[in-house]
Amino acid sequence: MLFLEQLINGICTGSIYALFAVGFGIVFSTMQILNLAQGVYATYGAMITYFAIDDAGLPYWLAVIAGVLAAGLVAVFVDQIAFEPLRRRGVQLLGAVIASIGMWIALREVLSIATHATPVGFPPSSVPRGRIEIGSIDILSSQLLAVILAAVVIAGVYHLLHRTNIGAAIRAVGYDKRSAQIAGINPRTMIIGAALLSGAVTGLAGILLAGGQSFNFNLGDGLLLQGFAAVVIGGMGDVRGAALGGLLIGVVQTLSASYISAGYQDAITFGLVLVVLLARPTGLLGTANFQRA
Repeated sequence: MLFLEQLINGICTGSIYALFAVGFGIVFSTMQILNLAQGVYATYGAMITYFAIDDAGLPYWLAVIAGVLAAGLVAVFVDQIAFEPLRRRGVQLLGAVIASIGMWIALREVLSIATHATPVGFPPSSVPRGRIEIGSIDILSSQLLAVILAAVVIAGVYHLLHRTNIGAAIRAVGYDKRSAQIAGINPRTMIIGAALLSGAVTGLAGILLAGGQSFNFNLGDGLLLQGFAAVVIGGMGDVRGAALGGLLIGVVQTLSASYISAGYQDAITFGLVLVVLLARPTGLLGTANFQRA
């Protein structure tokens, strides 16, 4: 019984990691960069949701929509301010990573000032609470909500990228920007759309993570590490692989905390990353390699 309960907890945690990893993976598959500012989008999603509830008095679901949209707009801002000038100059991967670190630090400081570096939290009455009984197991409604939202959003993102003309255009830009432009696709428009989608998905992950706890301007930093590990394990450039990697990490971390020690969670996670890289460098489902910024 304990194993089953911990497995469910791991799936719930892994669903949030999966969401973040999908957002992280969209950026890589479209722009071929490692965006280390990605974790800040999750923090902004949670913070804007908090301010929308606490200061503006919006209902939880309207506040969530505001947080998701805000995170997407922050992602577009970062892309256009930090990455677009580098793309025009043909700067390679390292330059983009350095630029993303600069944006990461700057955006974190903005949130630190806005919150006076103190933890905040959603008002208890605003967040969905309660327990749902499945057999002899109780599941928090917030956990079930995270799993359902993650499944719906990830399925929607996959459908968008692989079953629509817009998704085909986004993937074409990621594969070869010049060829896509010759085919009549506007690369900059597609990149902005991909950044917006990536930020929105990442922002939702931050909101779900923050729902049942206090948090501060560092919220997204932990998600960044887990999301990066998930993308590496699942495979760069594949939404399904990123989601699988996030779920796997969530389950492994939860079970290792229960049966080994919470202190070994990160060591076990990144040991798993090392094993996957040695056995299959492209990840479980991935085929992409680092090529350009």
